[in-house]
Amino acid sequence: MGALSTPAVPSQETASIAGRLRDQVIAGVLVALALFILYAVFLDQGALLSPVYGELSRSANYLHELSHDGRHLFAANCH
Repeated sequence: MGALSTPAVPSQETASIAGRLRDQVIAGVLVALALFILYAVFLDQGALLSPVYGELSRSANYLHELSHDGRHLFAANCH
């Protein structure tokens, strides 16, 4: 057993840096998700569903119609 062996438990400073990095990644993911949801609710005109529904997503705009009343609830212009 050597006197210069490294401890198996990470130091307090290493754990603190890892915790801050994890928190920053979680915050970044949440901000990206919030921006995507805001785009879908306020700006989407069928583009998000076009890979699934094709041209039907423009004429039967389900996502737009689903969020239409939400736009009015938040007093956002959509017309």
